[in-house]
Formats: sequence, structure tokens, C-alpha cells
Amino acid sequence: MGYNRFYINVFLNVFLIAAAYLAFIFFLFIRDQPATAILFGFFAVFFTGRLIYYINRTNRMLDNFIIFMKEHDPTLTISSRFVKKTFHGFYHNLQKIEDEMKESRIEKEIQAKYLHTIVENVQTGIVTLNKNNEVELINKAAKNYLGVTQLRHLSELNKTHSGLVARIRDLNPGEQILEKLTIHGKTHCLSIKGSFIKSKGEPYTIITFNDIKNELEEQEIHSWKKLIRIITHEIMNSITPITTLTGAIKRKLSERKGEREIVEYTSLEIQDALSGMDIIEERSRGVIHFISQYRKLTKLPPLQITGFGITDLFDKIKYLFKEQLKDSGIRFYTDVRNVKVLHADKKMVEQILINLVKNAIEALNRIHSPFIEMKAFTDPEYRTILHIEDNGHGIPAKYLEHVFVPFFTTREQGSGIGLSLSKQIMRLHKGDIALFSEEGKGTRVVLKF
Repeated sequence: MGYNRFYINVFLNVFLIAAAYLAFIFFLFIRDQPATAILFGFFAVFFTGRLIYYINRTNRMLDNFIIFMKEHDPTLTISSRFVKKTFHGFYHNLQKIEDEMKESRIEKEIQAKYLHTIVENVQTGIVTLNKNNEVELINKAAKNYLGVTQLRHLSELNKTHSGLVARIRDLNPGEQILEKLTIHGKTHCLSIKGSFIKSKGEPYTIITFNDIKNELEEQEIHSWKKLIRIITHEIMNSITPITTLTGAIKRKLSERKGEREIVEYTSLEIQDALSGMDIIEERSRGVIHFISQYRKLTKLPPLQITGFGITDLFDKIKYLFKEQLKDSGIRFYTDVRNVKVLHADKKMVEQILINLVKNAIEALNRIHSPFIEMKAFTDPEYRTILHIEDNGHGIPAKYLEHVFVPFFTTREQGSGIGLSLSKQIMRLHKGDIALFSEEGKGTRVVLKF
């Protein structure tokens, strides 16, 4: 019932046009009255034009509403007077839709401004690039970190930061690199990470920059405190008995010095002094050994990157421990999937694996059906992964956070540098090392290149 007026108007206009044309024909051909026929012909044309105008006006109104819906433009409005007169119920529905769309548009604009404000004020630098490396978005933090007032294309960074563009372009999804940039005398230690998205079928790259200088400094101070505490503990353990024994020997020799010019010592006294000197020598050598072990951590040679077969590497490690594995009854498995060649420093990787297998063998002492498994595969991010796993005694949870601290060990005869050295080597390769262990169930070490 809401659309009656439109139908009535169309029907009346068609009726009047038909009547006018019939009258035109009647007076022109039957009554032979041209003047009257022309008058009715004029009426026929007038009513035809009126109908066309009426329908076009309706079409324009609907067209404007469709444009409004398409463009989400709240400035477009519907002619309420015309629609109310023509479409009573339809106007109410159109007005409701119009109001909802205006409200939705306003909410979206508010949300867009809100998100823009957040992006501009976060401490994380954000740069969005299209497929041509043109900058679509750059926030205030990114400008500060990069030392630019504006950035239209990624290549513009070559003017101020040589090599940075190439490293950003080489970023894999989820990969992270560390860069140190000095802007206006202030140094930023930036963690740069890349991610990729698609919007309307177009690829975009999102680069994030985080200044982690304070975190690194805090971590460095924390690490130094740990290291100094361990070094102090080890040195004091050696120096204290040396000092005590030296003092004891000195006192014994001094006690009889003033009795006579020539002092004679019994064989027991000489033997006691020699025993003390042996202990002093042993502890002194221990300090020297400790310092030499520390130097291994701080003076690693430069990487010699080559491509080598992982299967051959695993076979070599297995052969090195062949007799020890046989004597201990340990089963040794290898599994290489989807990766044949590893590009790394072969000698250093061998050293890591030797340390890890040695640790695993020691952890399998008095274990029923002991085994060691070495696996290699490629993860979804196309990184080479090496797994070394055993079913040994495992590491208590309270020690897990300390396993990579230099000189920390849970074994009586352990040096505490194996895992620390392995971590240093993996850092040189820009890789990761992680250890997962559960007491009584075994240990798994993951190397990610």
C-alpha cells in the first residue's frame, strides 16, 4: 500500500496521454477540426513529457541513493518531500538505511582517526611498502629512527644508511635483524622485522622498527653481573687454598728460622711442604685453564661459510663416537629430510654437534634403552633446523634458565662452556639455539640456521 501514489500517477499520466492522442485523432480525421486536434496534440505531448519527467525524477532519486550506498557519502540526501508523496512506506525504509549508513560512515571515520592516532604515537616504527617498494605509510617513530622527515621510496634510505635497504629487502617473513643507527648524535639499536600481507589482491610489506638499546643494556649488565659472579666464585675457589697453603708453609719455615744458623728439616716436614706446593701448582694450573676456557668464548675466529652435506656431517659425528656409543649400548639415529646442503662454518657446526652429543652420552648413564637422535629438515620459513634429542636424565626445571650461562654446569667434571660456546657460534651465524628438557624424560636441543 505504500507505493500506491506512484502507480496512480503513472496510470493517470498514461490515461491522459492515451485520451489526448485519441482526441487528437478524432478531431483531426473524423471531425476535421485541425485547431482543436492541435490543442489535444499539445496536451498529449505535455502529458508524455510530464510522465517522462516524473519517471526520470524517480530514477534520479533512486540513483542518488545507490551512489550514496556505493560511495558511503553522508552528504548525499534523499528528497524527503518527493519520496514521502510518492513512496510512503519506501521512504521510511530508505531513510532508515540512510541513517544507518551515515552512522556507520561516521563510526568508521572515528575508528580510522583513532587507529591513525595510535600508529602515530606508538614507540614502534612502522613502514608499509607496496610491491614497488613505494612507501604507503610511515609513522612518526619510524621517521625518528631513520632520521627522515618524509620517505616516498625505500631506496631513498641509501643516501643516509648504506646497505640498510638491501638488508631490509632480504628479510624473510618473520625474520628479524639488528641494526645500529646513529641519528643526530643519538644511537639507536634497532630490531627490524618484516611481515607480508595482501589487501585486495595486492601484496604489501610491513617493516617494524623497535629501539631495544635500553633492553640490551639492561640484559648486558645482568649478564656481566652473572659472569662476574661466576668468575669470582671460580677464582676464589682456587685462590683461597693457594693463599692458605702458602701461609701455612711460610709459618712452618719461619718457626725454626731463629733457632740456629743452619736449619735441618725432617723428611716429614719436607714431604708436607712438597705436598702443599703440589696443591698450589695444581690450583694455579686450574686458574690458567679456567682463563683459557674463558678466552675461547671471547675470541671466536671469523666464520668460513661453505656449503656441505648434512648427511655426511651426521655420519662423521656418528663415526667419531662409534666406540663410545657401542660401549655404552646407545642407539644412534639420524634422519635428514627436505634439506641436503647447509651453508655455514663446517668446523664450528661440527664443534656444536660434538658438544651436544657428548652431553647426551653423559646424560644417558644408567638409562634403560638409551638413544640419541639427530634430525635435519626445513621449516615453513625455509630455515634449516637441526634437532639433537636423547632420553636421558634431563635437566631440572630450576636450572634451565642458566644452561647457556658461561661456566654453569650441573656435572662435577663439566667445564660449563659447551652450551655457551654453541650459543656464541649460533649468534655468529645469525641463528638460534634452544634447549627443551624435562627431568627424567630427556633433552632436545634445536639449532635454527
